[in-house]
Amino acid sequence: MISRIYSPDLYAEKNSFVINRLKMNRKDINRYSKKEVINIKNLNLNDAERWNFLNGLKLRGRSGKEIVFKNKTTPAIAQLLGFIITDGSLLSTEGRVKLCQMDVNLLYKYLDIINREYMTNLNLAFNGKEANLSSIPLRYILHNYYGIPLGKKVRTVEAPSQVINSNDRNVLKRFIAGLFDGDGYVQYYYLRNKLLLDHAHFCISTSSHNLIRQSALILERLGIKCSISKRNDGRLTLQTAGFSNSFKFYEQIIPLIFHKERKKTADRIFLGNDFIEKLTVHLNQNLRFLFKEIIKRKLDRELLQMSSTYRYINSLRSIESWTYPSKAGKVRSVYVYRACKLLNKSPSAYISSNQLKLIEGIQNEHQK
Repeated sequence: MISRIYSPDLYAEKNSFVINRLKMNRKDINRYSKKEVINIKNLNLNDAERWNFLNGLKLRGRSGKEIVFKNKTTPAIAQLLGFIITDGSLLSTEGRVKLCQMDVNLLYKYLDIINREYMTNLNLAFNGKEANLSSIPLRYILHNYYGIPLGKKVRTVEAPSQVINSNDRNVLKRFIAGLFDGDGYVQYYYLRNKLLLDHAHFCISTSSHNLIRQSALILERLGIKCSISKRNDGRLTLQTAGFSNSFKFYEQIIPLIFHKERKKTADRIFLGNDFIEKLTVHLNQNLRFLFKEIIKRKLDRELLQMSSTYRYINSLRSIESWTYPSKAGKVRSVYVYRACKLLNKSPSAYISSNQLKLIEGIQNEHQK
């Protein structure tokens, strides 16, 4: 049985454009003269005209609070869209937006975005398991402007064209942050009796295959490579490919999320000594000379002694190998950092600024 679709009327405040449009359509202007708002159905606007007309105007349903529509997709709105796509739904029988999330603090973060971006003062109706927002204009915007389906939409929902076609990196990042707040998680494994970090990935899992593929393309535009796998229940899972891409996701996306537990988990892993031991830099001629000097000064044993308890490089031959010619060789960044400290050289000449900032932060923390 197909559910009845409820399409309530939307009203906008009147301006000079409305009056001219009514005249053009030969409407009885006196009929609308005493009203402060106009049913947009009476204006006979096509899609392009409608959204240009509504931009900056106050909208409301038959009753209730007004919101001010903006046709520009800001980074904050992009994050809201990502969250509603994964953890929300638009009711097909009522003018409401449902948020299926038990973390009330997270819900209020997104309510703040709605109230701030659309210049309104909506309230949440939270029952301990989910929340509802009663707003005909908000549901109208999310469905008609951003294309979010009504009802149960997990298999058909896609990323809005306003996000996909955006050249604003902040819009792309915040959209992924919203998806991660809704359907994301951190996947990590330890080896050797849980004492050695072996894998660390950021994942987003959903039944909408198109959404996952679009998200992978968005992340690729941000320089973050991902892989996609299919679960037994048909859901697709997107996960960052390897430590370097997980680190990029951690740097670009995690600072933007609102989910405290997921952020706490990410910080614990990616700000730990086990993780920095996984970061690498490409072996080049300068690095070969650096480690040749370590061996020449007989500081190689001291370099090993500076390693953490669960070190990855545990032999002198490992250090010697970094002096050999290699086109595709890599060196663990933390050993480059420690070698520079032993030789009183600046590590910034060898290690990228983002890696160096992380390594120095962890080293300083251990010295306290």
